Amino acid sequence: MSDSDRQDSSSSLLRQARLLAGAALGLCIAPAFAAIGILVVPQEADGVPGNSATQHPFGVSAECSDGFRFQQVIDGDVVGGANISGLAFRLDDGQGVFGPQTYGGAIIKLSSTLREPGNLSTTFADNPGTDETLVFAGDLILQGSVDANPTNPFDLDIPINVPFQLRSGSNLLIDVSVEDCPPGVNNVFFDGDTRDVERIYAMNRNSATADAPATPGGLVTLVVVSSPPPTAPVVFCPFNSGGTGDNLSRGFYVSNFSAPRLDKVRLKYYPNTSGVYTIELTARENSYDGRLIGSPRRVSFQATGGTPVTPTFDFGGASVTEGATVTFSQTVISQPSGSSIFYDTASDSGGCADVTQTSGTTPPLSTFRRNSAGVQIDVATRLRGLGGNWAVVDHNGEGFMIDVTESNQLVAIWFTYDEFGEQMWLIGVAGNFNSNQATMKMDRLSGPVFGPDFDPGDLIIDTWGTITLRFNDCQTGEVYYNSIQGDGEGIYDIVKVYNTEQQVCD
Repeated sequence: MSDSDRQDSSSSLLRQARLLAGAALGLCIAPAFAAIGILVVPQEADGVPGNSATQHPFGVSAECSDGFRFQQVIDGDVVGGANISGLAFRLDDGQGVFGPQTYGGAIIKLSSTLREPGNLSTTFADNPGTDETLVFAGDLILQGSVDANPTNPFDLDIPINVPFQLRSGSNLLIDVSVEDCPPGVNNVFFDGDTRDVERIYAMNRNSATADAPATPGGLVTLVVVSSPPPTAPVVFCPFNSGGTGDNLSRGFYVSNFSAPRLDKVRLKYYPNTSGVYTIELTARENSYDGRLIGSPRRVSFQATGGTPVTPTFDFGGASVTEGATVTFSQTVISQPSGSSIFYDTASDSGGCADVTQTSGTTPPLSTFRRNSAGVQIDVATRLRGLGGNWAVVDHNGEGFMIDVTESNQLVAIWFTYDEFGEQMWLIGVAGNFNSNQATMKMDRLSGPVFGPDFDPGDLIIDTWGTITLRFNDCQTGEVYYNSIQGDGEGIYDIVKVYNTEQQVCD
């Protein structure tokens, strides 16, 4: 995908969002889509002009001799912890039509920061949060129209190619740097406001500090927020409110399983003694000795007295024949000496459709005990089977080895080269990989030598920067990289070469 295509898709998203939301704030659309909200920051400038105007950062070429660097912080209380999928600005009232103008070599990043309007540092590096994410790299094309009725439209769209999740309790930092400004852009004013925003600016994109103290106020900003649509569990048989349980030797099964994959299974246990317990859960099709679904999953947990515990067994989206009966049997692998443990029966529920507890686990389906067992089985939340070799498009000899562990950690090894043409390996790990996108710190390892002189004590680990991996489907994706060691920032398309995970991706 070209940079212009990426920007076109982002602009289209904002236009669609505006059409869907109209004048409403936080309009919910069809269940098949995410909920989309249109927020204006500050809220007081929603439908009326802001209380100021500014030329920064796009309206004054004379202050862009070596590009520019711009940061603006937005009060997080206005946005909330949300997935940000679009940003836009508008021209100031009285301003003429603007553009199209091209800002070459633009880099746009978003992060969750503890900095807030009123205490933004003049040192650029002091402001971003640890989740800083590169959302756009390329030529930025801006065009603004005039229709001050009652305000100009938000049509100066800022591309967001990687949706960004703002952390709850944090503020949003927008970080823009540009290499080349269009000539002749002067005295162009954008709608601004002094409430809930603050900005800093430097006339050199490589400057470490702003040219002046932080300026109260900034651009009036439209923020498009979205969230994943709610997904009902595949199976939900509610846990008891009390401590009613049964022996783990008794199995249970789900008839007419309605999903093609078995993902996360949550059970509730009642241990009677403090200590560490390890439980194994096995799933099979149509019989207690039927086809194994995935592999048996184990969890270990620390119990405190008689306090119930609700662990999750992750089967990793293992294949299931839709409509089959899925049986579950449990084994206590280890427990404190003299202890006992039971699992929830959901007997308070009055019965759950298609959920049956049995007297044991004798094939094929033992004997009926009750028409319930406390269990929740979730829909798969990410693509499975992504592990394998991924090549960088048009970069022969460069690519990634990617794997996903049973504990949902995504491990990426980037096989690339440094500025001297020497091979360079970068390694990163992202925890709790539950979507189709992961951001991680990448480390470069160096020091030891090959062969008998290898000495682990020579190992040097240097932080190279961060990457965001975004998987479009099972075979294609994008990597957004941001080096702190002078290798720059940018976007690569990646394609899968072969699989390493046993689970086939589909």
